[in-house]
Amino acid sequence: MSRDSTLPDGEQAPGSRPLPGGRPQNAGGAAGKPVFFDPDHKRWPRLRLGMTVVGVTLSLLLGALVLSILASPVLPALNLPGVSFLPQGAHALPAVPALSVERPLTRRERLLRSEQLKLARERERSLQQLLMQPRKSRLKPSQQPLAIAFFVNWDDASISSLKENLGSLDMVIGEWLHLTSVDGSLREDDPARTAQVVEYIRARRPEVSLVALVNNWSGREWEGAKLSRMLARPAARARTIEQLVRFVESHRFAGVSIDFESIAPTAQADFQRFMAELYAAMHPKNLLVSVNVPASDAAFDYRRLVPNADYLILMAYDEHWSTSPPGPIASMAWFASVLRQRQRDIPAEKTIVAIGNYAYDWQKGGPTEERTFEEAVLTAKESESRIHLDPVSLNPTFAYADDQDHVHHVWMLDAVTAFNQLQAIRSVQPRGVALWRLGSEDPALWKIFGKEGPLDAARAEQLGNIRFAYGVDYEGKGEVLEITAQPQVGSRIIDFDAKRGLITGERFTAFPSPYVITRHGGANRKVALTFDDGPDLKYTPQVLDALRAAGVPAAFFIMGLNGQMYPDLLRREISEGHEIGNHTFTHPNIAAISPTQFQLELSATQHLLASVVGRHSMLFRPPYAVDAEPETIDQVRPIELAAEQGYLVVGMQIDPDDWKRPGVDEIVRRTVEQAERGDGNIILLHDSGGDRTQTIQAIPRIVQELRQRGFEFVSVGELLGRSRDAVMPLVPPDSQWRTWLDGAAFGFLSWSAATIHWLFLLGIVLGIARLSLVGALALYQRWQQRRAVFDPAYSPTVAVVIPAYNEEKVIVQTIASLLACEHPRQFEIIVVDDGSSDATYRVASETFANDPRVRVLTKSNGGKPAALTLGMAQTQAEVVVALDADTVFTRETICKLVRHFADPRVGAVAGNAKVGNRINLLTRWQALEYITSQNLDRRAFGVLNCITVVPGAVGAWRRELIEQVGGFTDRTLAEDADLTLAIRRLGYAIVYEDEAVALTEAPDTVRGFIRQRYRWMYGTMQAAWKHREVLFRRQYGALGFVALPNVIVFQVLFPLISPIMDLQLIGSLGVAAFNHWQHPDDYSPDALWRVLFYYALFVTVDYLAAILAFAMERKESWWLLIWLFWQRFFYRQLMYYVAIKSTVTSLQGALVGWGKLDRKATVSTVQ
Repeated sequence: MSRDSTLPDGEQAPGSRPLPGGRPQNAGGAAGKPVFFDPDHKRWPRLRLGMTVVGVTLSLLLGALVLSILASPVLPALNLPGVSFLPQGAHALPAVPALSVERPLTRRERLLRSEQLKLARERERSLQQLLMQPRKSRLKPSQQPLAIAFFVNWDDASISSLKENLGSLDMVIGEWLHLTSVDGSLREDDPARTAQVVEYIRARRPEVSLVALVNNWSGREWEGAKLSRMLARPAARARTIEQLVRFVESHRFAGVSIDFESIAPTAQADFQRFMAELYAAMHPKNLLVSVNVPASDAAFDYRRLVPNADYLILMAYDEHWSTSPPGPIASMAWFASVLRQRQRDIPAEKTIVAIGNYAYDWQKGGPTEERTFEEAVLTAKESESRIHLDPVSLNPTFAYADDQDHVHHVWMLDAVTAFNQLQAIRSVQPRGVALWRLGSEDPALWKIFGKEGPLDAARAEQLGNIRFAYGVDYEGKGEVLEITAQPQVGSRIIDFDAKRGLITGERFTAFPSPYVITRHGGANRKVALTFDDGPDLKYTPQVLDALRAAGVPAAFFIMGLNGQMYPDLLRREISEGHEIGNHTFTHPNIAAISPTQFQLELSATQHLLASVVGRHSMLFRPPYAVDAEPETIDQVRPIELAAEQGYLVVGMQIDPDDWKRPGVDEIVRRTVEQAERGDGNIILLHDSGGDRTQTIQAIPRIVQELRQRGFEFVSVGELLGRSRDAVMPLVPPDSQWRTWLDGAAFGFLSWSAATIHWLFLLGIVLGIARLSLVGALALYQRWQQRRAVFDPAYSPTVAVVIPAYNEEKVIVQTIASLLACEHPRQFEIIVVDDGSSDATYRVASETFANDPRVRVLTKSNGGKPAALTLGMAQTQAEVVVALDADTVFTRETICKLVRHFADPRVGAVAGNAKVGNRINLLTRWQALEYITSQNLDRRAFGVLNCITVVPGAVGAWRRELIEQVGGFTDRTLAEDADLTLAIRRLGYAIVYEDEAVALTEAPDTVRGFIRQRYRWMYGTMQAAWKHREVLFRRQYGALGFVALPNVIVFQVLFPLISPIMDLQLIGSLGVAAFNHWQHPDDYSPDALWRVLFYYALFVTVDYLAAILAFAMERKESWWLLIWLFWQRFFYRQLMYYVAIKSTVTSLQGALVGWGKLDRKATVSTVQ
């Protein structure tokens, strides 16, 4: 072996810059600067200036749009006609005229009156005794009476009251279960609402006990007969109990409350058995059992129930009920009497007294209606009746006549009756007091309910002010809503009897009132078609075609985001005579967003409309039909905010649920039936948000069916008696300049969104097409390879050149592997130490000093191309094999590479590089990439003779061609790719040999990986740019039409835009999850499924290509495929970073060197 001295060549160290006045040299000694290098430093300042100008322009444009959106446009008032406050003609009863002298009473009448007076005096005496009863506390100091309230799912006011008054409660009993069958089956009442309420309570007052109530109410009546049959069957009782226990435990409730009513006397014994069995099942599990019992029922054995329940809830109301004659609901004398009776039957520690707060409206000769306190007060206000406290019963009452002059008697329980009842209850000292029910009560009740302190004159005076905290009053007919009155505080004068401790009088001096919302647009046999959620590129044009064919107008409530994407569809809607309404910009749940966000949603869509069609819109429809007809103040507030900006809220009462795709016939049937019933005048359909084929097919049939029945199709504006210009006024001339700026900003955003969308689809399509093509070509290459025949006598001279820089740890293993290879007779190894700072030169030269086949040279550091060129200058071999110093060849590698040069058309041969140090997740991902990407590509491109890089780790070259193209140059960091392209341009073939396996050491740290891939990516970009004249030139064949475009598109451009694609996928998932969480019933997953389908299709094809690649590799571990999917969530993001960094560097024109490579000698033993 010869040992040469250091060979200086004037090269600078990796990554260094030339001295002033100097210029880098190429490896062959010819002058030339690296690709992308800008020695004058002019390119980047110019690019930066241009990017700054563009960035500032776009920032100003978008900033102007933001400022414009922050300033909501002022809409003109429509001045719709008012509606009478008394639409039904209700009025107070006339004053009773003076009566003539009474006739003398008969003896029977005198006896009856005497008995009535005695009963009244007895009840008064009972009340006095109860009030004067000594108050000896039976409860422990820590056991203050529980404040309990009943909750129902079916009334929005109930949840509003719960939210308002949760802080005053210790327990909530929810009506959540109903008996449905004699076999004991139970039905859950609105599970979604139950879950919402439970989550709300536990998030704010986790200490509040939650109890599930089960009853036998069918929705129309108390089903006593069904209950009796269930109670009589042991198996049915067991089934009910089992369901109750499971329901309570699954929801982590405190227990259950039994509210079985209309129990026949003959079923009492079975009811007692049921309670005993239920208590036996729940008590060992520390679950509470309470039972609601009537205040006074001779058939009830109260004492027998006591051992089988934790609490008996005494329903101390309905002295007079819906089917009885009119009368007080719970007169104080009656209330006191039943309390005293039950004191003897139920221990105080198991007694819970339930008080009512509601009203009954008895109509003479007609049905009796249960009313909330608010409904009763509004009835009194509208009929101008006077509410007064009956002096005998101490229950409020009034009377009125409706528009048919039918007389109504109304009796109420309110905060005044609750005050008196709580006063009486304190003498009994029960375990708790329960309110029936949340949502129907007098709001003033909460000043005393669940509160400590004396019930004295000061507390009574607090009941004077009444504020409706929930509830809405509607006037008029139609589905276009306008807030015409704000809530008003009511007041009443309270008379407190200090001696008795009771309130004995109340007089309303001002009626309270809630929001008053006036309905507009009601018309006989007129309907308006409306479409939500558009525009949609596919379905909206079809909807417009169907409307034009049918000759009917419509209103399109657009999402601003969709309108921004398809402005031409908005222009078409206007040009064809339709109206456009605001449906917010991003379709949020307006009940769950802040007022500021809501205002911005409306404003953004309004500015979009102004910029696209030159009009504003006064029509607004809330997304998800939320608050389209609000029932609580929480629901009214967004409508109020919209009204403050000049909008009219357009509801809909004819809703066939077309978005659920029930079928064309069903959509038509539902629409026609609801219109015929007179449910409303506005039909809700959808032109976006999913597959709307059924809706489009239903439109002509809906028009035909309703026209045949005498309906006229009109616009929303015509329902209001206004023109389209009135509901969609033109933009004022003085605002047109701002509208132009808004249009430019929206246009840029629309273009950006469309570009991202099409890039996503293009990426998926091109990616799948590329993988399919590569897979097919790889199979063909495999077939060709098996048929290939080589000349066994061919044995050229071969030189193996190893450039080495700081390879002390691996150089011996690499040389030893080469010496162990099968190789031609004339064979030499040339190691060029490129100025290593470690002992690479010494270790190599000393270890192989006695082997004449190995020569070790050393030189000052100049980079890998210079080292390779120097090594090749030392040999006259016909074939040069180049490899990195960290690479280990298998025994057959050299022979497999060299045999191809028997064909004079072959200029270079690429070997099969594999990762030899699969020691962690990062190196395993690299092993996957080598197999499924690099090697599979070389197989495929070998068929087309367009391999772009013979890897430096394992490749062979015809030496004379290297010299012909100028050798390895330092104009690019990818000297192997540069040389490969140069030889291919001479017309020679570049082939792939999969049996020439080399095991290389891959970076096992993220820092090392990024450093290596940055060098590869930047060098690839340099090589592609240097040989750019090859693109689409026929003389270069597939190299210019396939290979180089593949490098540019898939190795450079796609990694640059892929982060945006990933963000789009993540955004789609996030938006879908949020929409499903907000409105699970209304959620349509079509858009998400479309994105996931394309993504899943690409992943599937990717996996198939990977499986094909593994099938073609010898002795590969298939377990690596496990990591292929997860490779997308970290590994490829590193590649994105490398691509971005390389692109920026190329634009900056900086000089980039090789950098430092860390070798760890972790390659496993050669096969």
